[in-house]
Amino acid sequence: MKLLLAESGTTLGGTERVVWEIATRLPSSRYEVAVWLADAPGVDELAASLAARGIAVTRVAEVDSRWDWAGMLRTFRALRRHAPALLHIHHVWPAADRYLPAIARAAGVPHVVVTEHIVGRSHSGAQRALKRRELDRADAVTTVCGAVADSLVRDYGVERARLRVVPNGADPPDEDDEHPAARRLRDELGAGQFRPLWVCAGRLEEQKGHAVLIDALAQLKSRSLDFVCAIAGNGALRQALERRAESLGLGRSLRFLGQIEAIGPLLAAADACVLPSLWEGLPLTLLEAMARGRPTIASAVGGIPEVVDDGVTGRLVPPGDVGALAAALEDFHRRPAESRVLGAAAAAEVRAEYTWPRVVERFEAVYDEVLGLASFAPEHRRPARAAARGGAR
Repeated sequence: MKLLLAESGTTLGGTERVVWEIATRLPSSRYEVAVWLADAPGVDELAASLAARGIAVTRVAEVDSRWDWAGMLRTFRALRRHAPALLHIHHVWPAADRYLPAIARAAGVPHVVVTEHIVGRSHSGAQRALKRRELDRADAVTTVCGAVADSLVRDYGVERARLRVVPNGADPPDEDDEHPAARRLRDELGAGQFRPLWVCAGRLEEQKGHAVLIDALAQLKSRSLDFVCAIAGNGALRQALERRAESLGLGRSLRFLGQIEAIGPLLAAADACVLPSLWEGLPLTLLEAMARGRPTIASAVGGIPEVVDDGVTGRLVPPGDVGALAAALEDFHRRPAESRVLGAAAAAEVRAEYTWPRVVERFEAVYDEVLGLASFAPEHRRPARAAARGGAR
């Protein structure tokens, strides 16, 4: 089957990782996979990685206006050339590339699957109407978590029975490979037995809530707690966040590491991982930290509460609540043995329920259902198909 995966993001993030995992893990005996990516330089690395795996990659500019007739014609012609049996669209933002399904239908693409990765509304009434039409016309709609599914029901009137929850995944870590690098990072950052290392990894954008974390760290600093916090990632807010940290006197207690190519060793080095997001889908960093047995403190937004059982596999705090985040970090600081128990439970949960092979099997089940092949699917995928049919949780 000719499968086309399309994603319009302009930087590397969780959505791009999901596309990479699907494209590289689907069995070549069943699928001829091609990928459409934006023409932005931020996804050049992803395009090169896919091409190195022998996957055809086309860079396509997003059609973001109904007046972009040239872009629509260009996309129409490209779809006619590809002639996929199924187009699987991954949306980063609610308003992204809502014209693609209609163009695909006009180009003769018989089946369309839409995956929504984040909670949020489109930016205008016209965009919301466009999104409703897209979701109504899709053969299947999947979401990365129940919270995203809830938002589609609430904000766009999608019938719950039409939605399938296919969560993100995480690979089990290669501990032999990561351990030496993790020890080196702890030494470089000055972490020790009585000076914990806390890690926050994510784009430096408003959504990720770094300003809340910085204010919480300042509270802990005023209480004479000794720690080092490492923020990994780049984004539009980096300079503003660095100025905020400096003005609050955090000094060497807070390090901005920039973009980290391999985040695994940094997560493995951490005594705890922090995700102070203001809104989310299901962040990959959370799953990857949990897979490594790291205790996590995360905002109770999006799909995070569906994965983190507060007090069992991690800690949840209200989004934007500086005091609650500071209290949770202080509790981890003063009770490290108890926090490690949470990390061990988190690792067991992720390895049992959130692995990339399981994710890809669930998407295969959705494809089979859309194509009318569900009853002919190989035996090994039937449990995953049942899970995919279960709807939003």
